[in-house]
Amino acid sequence: MSKDTPFMAKNKIKRSLKAICDPHPSKLERDSLWDYFNSQCAYCGVDIEKASRTGHLDHLIPSSQGGTNSIFNHALSCAKCNGDEKREEEWDSFLKKKTEQDDIYQQRKHRIEAWLQKAPKGINAPEFTLKRDSIIDQALSDFDSSVAKMRELKKSDLAN
Repeated sequence: MSKDTPFMAKNKIKRSLKAICDPHPSKLERDSLWDYFNSQCAYCGVDIEKASRTGHLDHLIPSSQGGTNSIFNHALSCAKCNGDEKREEEWDSFLKKKTEQDDIYQQRKHRIEAWLQKAPKGINAPEFTLKRDSIIDQALSDFDSSVAKMRELKKSDLAN
C-alpha cells in the first residue's frame, strides 16, 4: 500500500460523509436550473442545447470556500466559460470580464444573486457545520487508528 492510499481514502470518506448532508443536485433540480437560466449561460448568455451536453453546472461558491452542492449554489454555464475560462475565479469578477455593457452585467448579476438567495439556510448554519465537521473528524480519527492497527498487524505477520 502506498503512503498516499490512506490520504486518498480519507478524502473519499470525507466527501462521502459530506454528501449525506449535501448531495449533488437531482435531475428535477438540474431541470429547474436550466429553466431558471432559460437554457443560456449565466455568464456570456449563449444559448445551450440541453441535449448537446455542453451545459455545465458551475459552483458559484466553491466547496473549498464553504459552498454547498445545493442546486442554488450552481449556475448554468457553457463549456467555454466554465471549462476553459473561469476556472477558479470568483463568479462575479468573471461575469464582469464577460460582459462589456454594464446594464447586461447588472442584469446577469441580479439573476445569479436571486438564484443564490433561494438556497436553504440550514446546511450553511454554523451550528450545523460544526456538528457535521465533528462527526467527520471523528470518522477520520477512527480511520487513522484503524490504519495504524492494520500496519501493526502486517508487521507482526511478517515477523512470523
